Amino acid sequence: MGIKLVANGTIAPWYSKVIPPVTRGLEGWFTFDTEASRFSRNRVIGKSDAVIVGAPVAFAGYGRFKGLENYIQTDIAETEEQTLIIVGRAVSAIPEGSSTSGDANTPFYIGNYRGNAVTPGFTGQSFGASLFHVAPTTLTGGASRSNGAGGASSAQQALSGETPTNWAIRVLRTRSSSGNEVRNVTRGAVAISANLSPRVLTDTKFRIGSGTTGFAGQVDISFAGIHSVYLTDAELAAQVAAIRTRMARLGITV
Repeated sequence: MGIKLVANGTIAPWYSKVIPPVTRGLEGWFTFDTEASRFSRNRVIGKSDAVIVGAPVAFAGYGRFKGLENYIQTDIAETEEQTLIIVGRAVSAIPEGSSTSGDANTPFYIGNYRGNAVTPGFTGQSFGASLFHVAPTTLTGGASRSNGAGGASSAQQALSGETPTNWAIRVLRTRSSSGNEVRNVTRGAVAISANLSPRVLTDTKFRIGSGTTGFAGQVDISFAGIHSVYLTDAELAAQVAAIRTRMARLGITV
């Protein structure tokens, strides 16, 4: 027998499962601070914990991850509808001319970039649903979509005006019936792709702090949430309110 703890803006003990304001499609709820050995804990009731790869570093209020080396590997597969929520920042500014497919300087927040297509009728490489920085003043969200020829295209949408080294709540929402939406909730900015091609799913599982290739930059992350649905505006606002309360108690303004 266990105890259900409703997370009405509280910081629960690290070992507790929580019920945030919105549980529809909730697959992952990860909080990082103080002790790195706890980073693998998935606080969603009935969902599996993740695995720590390498040696992420714990700080007061967040963890530090390095792409391809120190990250969190979940067992969560992507779905046709997806909402990813992250509280994080790049450790260093991203230089001009970084590779759009990731390099030593580019930080990766969350996603399953990249792997093989698993959507019926599609073959070859697919690119997953992800949030990352590849340019000095943008946030990029990507989610694979049909290229019209039985394969997948890397459908990316960039949100301009970013300061990657600033703490923020950053969000990706995607589904076949809507363009990829990339949002910085903290500064009230959003960009939406016009690409409405069907989504093509990828066989890799979500990682926090790293993709599967390319992105080897460092990133600080305090919270990561994964929903297997496209949250409504009201649902997203409710989750954000709870996340902000936690972050305020950690002394991080988002």
